[in-house]
Amino acid sequence: MSQIVFLGTGGARILVFKQLLASGGMWVEMGSTRFHIDPGPGALVQALKRKLDPTKLDAVLLSHHHLDHSADVNSLIEAMTGGGFHPRGKVIAPRQAFEDDPVVLRYLRGYVKEIAYWQEGGFQHIGEVKIHTPVRHQHPGETYGMVFEGAGSRWAYIADTKYFPELATYYAAPLVVINTVLLERRENILHLSIPEAKRLIEEIRPQVAVITHFGMTVWRAHPWEVAQRLSEETGVKVIAARDGMRLEIPGLNHS
Repeated sequence: MSQIVFLGTGGARILVFKQLLASGGMWVEMGSTRFHIDPGPGALVQALKRKLDPTKLDAVLLSHHHLDHSADVNSLIEAMTGGGFHPRGKVIAPRQAFEDDPVVLRYLRGYVKEIAYWQEGGFQHIGEVKIHTPVRHQHPGETYGMVFEGAGSRWAYIADTKYFPELATYYAAPLVVINTVLLERRENILHLSIPEAKRLIEEIRPQVAVITHFGMTVWRAHPWEVAQRLSEETGVKVIAARDGMRLEIPGLNHS
């Protein structure tokens, strides 16, 4: 079974540093391939708490270098490689995460088999999974969403970004995971809001949409109630992720 385990659904900085919600990112299994996306603060602890074995990871992926997406990247590299005694795995992130404002410690880079960089329109491979980063997002720092295909499944992750009209065209998939920090749009904050998530869902029309990475305003509005309302308004099944939630990734022939 291919699945996503949500090791944290908190997004905004206040919510994260108070740990009102966990902030460990997503553990993903697609066939025999395992990888961790955006390991924010507490990712290693959350994985072990959910009885997931980080020594079995094949890769660690960062959409961008901000703390709530990268704080535990070094802990996971250490775990993935057995403290460097068993060099293996891959780390993929924007070049900025290694060079301009590095978050991956230099001494740990030699522990992994491969370091790779996202680029707009580029592809990377991990085991049986192909990953496409179709467009650079409009967000402080170099940021990319991802489209994953392999093990009979296809799904998309819309990482942090300001909404722009072409966004939906890049992320068509049966399952779409959307970072939704804001309850209502705020011009000066380059994150998606619930109305913008609704627009994306209406344009993409996935089988299932998942909202996650909540800010305080979404959390106070009860994400599960927000998701129910979005389901009713869009006609698409919308789920609010919960800390520790396991979600099966639908197969391409899933109806």
